[in-house]
Amino acid sequence: MSTFLALTNQLLRRVNEVEIAQADFLVTRGVQSVAKDAIKSAIAHINRAEFEWPFNAAVHSVTLVVGQEEYSWPQYFKVVDWNSFQIQKNESLGTTSKQLSHISRDTYYKDYRDADDDAGAVGVGLPTFVFEGHGNGYGVTPSPDKAYPIKFRYYLNHTDLQLHDDVTRIPNTYDSVIVEGGLYYLYSFRDNLEAAGLALTLFQQGIKEMQSILINKYDSIRDTRVERVVRVIRSVA
Repeated sequence: MSTFLALTNQLLRRVNEVEIAQADFLVTRGVQSVAKDAIKSAIAHINRAEFEWPFNAAVHSVTLVVGQEEYSWPQYFKVVDWNSFQIQKNESLGTTSKQLSHISRDTYYKDYRDADDDAGAVGVGLPTFVFEGHGNGYGVTPSPDKAYPIKFRYYLNHTDLQLHDDVTRIPNTYDSVIVEGGLYYLYSFRDNLEAAGLALTLFQQGIKEMQSILINKYDSIRDTRVERVVRVIRSVA
């Protein structure tokens, strides 16, 4: 992945400005500071374009707490794959791998919360369901009676680059898209609307290409055409 310094200097070269030396990266002024902000804005824009960019995919493992139903999302969490929650095999606990089924929070309140509350700190048993928590997190039910390990998949939010060697999760294959986005923001900051408009068009085209390559993948194509059978009736003379 390309560093913050490398991306910023690519942008500065595009507008024929002086590049930033590594030692001066934290003390830039003028157009160099604007270029850094423009690169950060372009990266944020790309990340907002899709909830499930594959380069933002992550896996989280956690050990459940006995008697505790609700848990917080991991840092930089954006969106979860509800079908991915799984109890992990643990020989000491006598458990095998088991997928948790997703239910709504209302279903949890209606059918399972009372039993979990009554069990208190000792828990009920091996969790079977996962639900959206009341707040920034998720819940499992029945409430765990042992410290079961679970795992699930989710997608990360972007994080702002700060240091010269910070890297974006966007593959360097798409550095040109980031730089086009940087040009759009840089020209916008300078009130050069004509140049900003051209850069925006190229930036949006680059994002569409990324979506086509990274998101719109099909393992198979289904033919939905309806076959029409035409019957010919011959008259007998």
